Amino acid sequence: MKKTVILAVLMLMALSGSASAANSLASGSKAITIGFGDSVLNSVAKPTDQNQNNSIVDIGGKLFVSKDMAVTAGIGFQMNSGDLEGTYLAFNAGLRKYLKTDDFAPFVAGQFSYITYDAKLDPGAVKIADFSAFEVAALFGAEYFFGKQFSIEGSVGAGIGKAKDDVVHKDTTYIGTKNLGVKANFYF
Repeated sequence: MKKTVILAVLMLMALSGSASAANSLASGSKAITIGFGDSVLNSVAKPTDQNQNNSIVDIGGKLFVSKDMAVTAGIGFQMNSGDLEGTYLAFNAGLRKYLKTDDFAPFVAGQFSYITYDAKLDPGAVKIADFSAFEVAALFGAEYFFGKQFSIEGSVGAGIGKAKDDVVHKDTTYIGTKNLGVKANFYF
């Protein structure tokens, strides 16, 4: 597995140019992001919930309003089937401020998310989860450019949110750490 990852990184570096190539952090630049992260379920789910540690697929975009400031938006989703059927859907928007605009570009960000999740154990069973949440998160991360139009990023942070569970008719306020995972960025 390690050899495959190393080979993939080397191939990306070869296709993208040198590791010290110029980057696309400039006013008016746009990027599409694709990656994996965690879900709000890590903050509000009970330890017995079967779905709480699954990764969420995250697809989004960035629009740079200046060289070091970007507006972000995205959608996160997860679809389950089998014994646990359900759908997780998250819409998010935020602002990102780059602390440096070099090929290694650390950033801070704020993000607002609206999340829905429903699940049932069997296809005809009663729902075991049906909730929605609003969340605000503060993030810290870094983006590394392998070429002018390709980068990899990772971020962590803390969030506060309010979830409404329609199955147990309970509202929950939560505070927790966030691992927004790893994303690939394609600039154009």
